[in-house]
Amino acid sequence: MKNYFVVGTSGSGKSTAAKQIAELVGLKYVEIDDLMWLPNWVKREPSELRALLQNELDKGSVVMDGNFASKGISPSPGDVLIFLDYPRWLVVSRLTRRSLIRVITRQELWSGNREQFRFLVSTDPELNPILFAYLSHAGRHLEYTKLLQESADTENYTIKNPKQLRKLLGAL
Repeated sequence: MKNYFVVGTSGSGKSTAAKQIAELVGLKYVEIDDLMWLPNWVKREPSELRALLQNELDKGSVVMDGNFASKGISPSPGDVLIFLDYPRWLVVSRLTRRSLIRVITRQELWSGNREQFRFLVSTDPELNPILFAYLSHAGRHLEYTKLLQESADTENYTIKNPKQLRKLLGAL
């Protein structure tokens, strides 16, 4: 029994990749954002979120996307870590398109939350997902590279482009 963890900066395609992996390997997909966000963009208390995530892991193998390590979750030997390490320009362009579509269509996200146009023009990276991804990209690269290096007992993949991801998905 092993878990699959998909990490990367915001907008790298973690959710899309994790959903595909879950379907291919026949495991439950767990989206950290779905558990983290409460109505009105309020974040769940860290200890409560950690307990919810651990509860999902305790039920059996899952595919989880998001920054699990900062939530106090550690991979076990044999787990699979997949780092979507795409270039900043690709992440920002994808995220810009995704955010605009969400604003225009008023797509409901987690707990009824919706992205708003004012988020996209805000200079606050905590509100503006595009600015957040741009500013956090280099730090996430270092963080996840270190995580994979320190996780010698796991099966690790660093994916640099969508073609590499398609190849990995084909191998599953």
